[in-house]
Amino acid sequence: MFRPVWGGDEGYYGYVMEDDDEVVGFLGTLFTEREVDGELRKFCEIHSWYVKEAYRKESMKLFLPIMSLRKATLLNYTPTQAVYDISKKFGWQDLERKLLLFLPVPTARSLGTGVLVEARKHAILPYLDDADRKIFFDHENVECRHFLIREKGSTDYAYVILKKLRLGRFRPFGRILYASNKDLLLKHIDHLKLRWCLRLRLAFVVMDRDEMSGSRKLPFTKTIAREVPSLYKSKDLKPADIGPQLYTLPLLIGYRLH
Repeated sequence: MFRPVWGGDEGYYGYVMEDDDEVVGFLGTLFTEREVDGELRKFCEIHSWYVKEAYRKESMKLFLPIMSLRKATLLNYTPTQAVYDISKKFGWQDLERKLLLFLPVPTARSLGTGVLVEARKHAILPYLDDADRKIFFDHENVECRHFLIREKGSTDYAYVILKKLRLGRFRPFGRILYASNKDLLLKHIDHLKLRWCLRLRLAFVVMDRDEMSGSRKLPFTKTIAREVPSLYKSKDLKPADIGPQLYTLPLLIGYRLH
C-alpha cells in the first residue's frame, strides 16, 4: 500500500486527517500506469477510506482532493454502500456489477481429455506473446496463481491469472483476474473449475460477467449481482477500456466479499 508499483511515481499514497498530531482519518491512493489502445494512461485507485466516528462530518476533506485529479482515471474496486452513494453524486459510474459463478459440479468434460494445464512459472513463460509476457513480469512476484491452458497438438493458449480470495470470513473462492483467450478458457472450464477447486481448496470460481461475450450459457453457472458495484470516473474511457482487475490493490493485498 505504501510503495510505488506498476508505474506509479506520485510519491504519496493517500491523504491523512490529523487533530493535534493524532491521525483521525485516512484515504489511500494507488497510482498506476498502463497502456490503453497504445497510449500510456494514468489511473488512481482509492481505498481504505476510514474516519473516526467523532470526525465523520469532516470525511469529505479526504475525498475532495481526489476529485481535483485531472489527468488520471479514478477507480474504486471495493466501495461500501456509503462511499458508493457519495461517489455517484460526483459523477462516478458503475464498473463491475455482476459476477459469473462457476460451481464445481462434475460433468462429462471434467476429465479434461486433450487439455494441458501448466502451473510452473518457468514453463509458462516461453509460450507467451509480448503482451502476456509484460503481464507475467508485472505480476511475477504478486501473490496470485499463473496457469497456461493448451490443447494437445495446438499452438493456441490461454494464459490465466487467478487469485484466492474469501467470501465473508471463511469461504475461499477463486477469482479469475485475467484470461488471454476466453474462448479456450470457457471451452475447458468444466475441467478447470473442478481442478482449481480441488487443488486450491476453493468453494467456487468467479469472473466478471461482462467479460463473457454475447449471451452464451454454461452449465452449472450462476450470475450474481455485486452487493455494491465497483466504480470509475473518466473523461473518455469506458469499462471495456479499463479492462481486467490486474493492476489493483485487491490483487496486491487481497480482500473479502461481504
